[in-house]
Amino acid sequence: MKKLIALLLALTLLLCACASQEASAPTAGTVESTEATEETQIVPQKKDKSEGFGLSYLPEYGVNPYTCHATVNRVLISLLYEGMFTVNNQFRAEPVLCESFKMYNEGRSYVFTIDPTAKFSDGSPVTAKDVEACIDAGRASGIYMERLSHIDYYTVQEDGTLLIHVETPYENLPLVLDLPIVKASTVNDPFPIGSGPYVIAGESLVRNTNWNGVAAPAIDLDTIRLSSCESTGDLRDNFEFGSTDLIYCDPNSPASVGYRCDYEVWEAPTTILHYIGFNLYSGYFANDTLRRAVTYAIDREDIASKIYGGFALPSVLPCSPYSDLCDPKLEEAYGFAPAKFDAGLKDSRVLVSEEYEYHQGIFLVCSDDPTRVEAAEYIAQVLNDAGLRIVVSAVDHDTYMKKLDKGDFDLYYGETRMAANFDLKEFFSKYGNLMYGSIKDSALVDMCYSALESTGKYVDLSARVMEQAPICAVVFKSYAIYVTRGKLVNITPSVDNAFHDAASARSLADADKTYEGDEE
Repeated sequence: MKKLIALLLALTLLLCACASQEASAPTAGTVESTEATEETQIVPQKKDKSEGFGLSYLPEYGVNPYTCHATVNRVLISLLYEGMFTVNNQFRAEPVLCESFKMYNEGRSYVFTIDPTAKFSDGSPVTAKDVEACIDAGRASGIYMERLSHIDYYTVQEDGTLLIHVETPYENLPLVLDLPIVKASTVNDPFPIGSGPYVIAGESLVRNTNWNGVAAPAIDLDTIRLSSCESTGDLRDNFEFGSTDLIYCDPNSPASVGYRCDYEVWEAPTTILHYIGFNLYSGYFANDTLRRAVTYAIDREDIASKIYGGFALPSVLPCSPYSDLCDPKLEEAYGFAPAKFDAGLKDSRVLVSEEYEYHQGIFLVCSDDPTRVEAAEYIAQVLNDAGLRIVVSAVDHDTYMKKLDKGDFDLYYGETRMAANFDLKEFFSKYGNLMYGSIKDSALVDMCYSALESTGKYVDLSARVMEQAPICAVVFKSYAIYVTRGKLVNITPSVDNAFHDAASARSLADADKTYEGDEE
């Protein structure tokens, strides 16, 4: 799946060089295509090697995948490190360093075998102990912590395999094991040792001669220029004047900067959900009929285009429309439909209720992100045009979090980086990180666990969420990959991997040995 945008010389682009791009409260991170079910093959660009290729990064933030929140640096992470699995742009797990795995104990235990030919750039083998150390780091990292929350314990076994036990039956654990693997002894270093196709050597990336990948990476050069930058201005200047040929960024970041050049752009998927959360305890949206109707009022396509500049995927359900978890019929049933919203508003009787005669609904949003403020104002205007009285309250991050915790809102515009399995437990659990507005619900938590046990049950979970409407999805953000025109023929970026190779990727079935031989 790919979106390639040819930009003319006078077109203004956005270059994100934000030093800290972790998704902000309430937590903490799509590819658009004419056919969302197809992936496009990476075709390495054949060129005169003297022409070269350049990347820029912010060395202050390092390239440790567990501590680096500078989005622009994540492109280096794509070239330096590999994961047990990667998540493609259809949100399916693909084995990389994992040779094979077996599931036991009704989905509560997994045993993973590491590819015996995989080596780090220093020539040492990648082992289960390295993976174990990285899971330790991931469980302490704001980037990976939530996706690993269901892991109960894990240990390296005598035969060198890795046993992972989860707290609940888990049909597709590999989907959350996409964390980059580094050498255990360097796991806390700002520039740890990896097993990817390149390694940092001074002011360059050079080929990792110990890399055992099947196909050449999209940038198929012996050396890639590497420019150290101290500021967003340096990143912009390097890209505009030619020493940098690719920038991976969030074009809707508050720290994005503009430039005028002739470049090509690819859209990269993320699991960063922007959504509306409701206060179920007081205010307008304690009325469940009104709450359910809000989904019909939101023109998500218009919001994605006008406010996010096309770098967002309109999403009716709380999972990506490109994921196998998304049910097209359910998505269609709850999509933009003004007449249904009008009918729901009328049925709620909010406009004629004495309880709400003088009520002013507070729409809380974090002022640190102008894009979210603009989206909240857009939605508030739609609701006000229908007769409600909604006031957008844009406040700084600390105030935003305090008001969320106190329930001091009628609705809020939130952002959360989800796992690729779109687990919703944190919204509904009693002590969930996203449980704002009294939306805890033990029945929904049970359904979240059922969806982990059997992904086919995610449709039932989505249907219940849409019926009860404790939250309302708006968009999943996309990142951008800006490339000097003609430098790359094609790329198929996946989640957190700018150079995902769709052509040589293995399927999950290639590694799944659960039903081969005797089970333990």
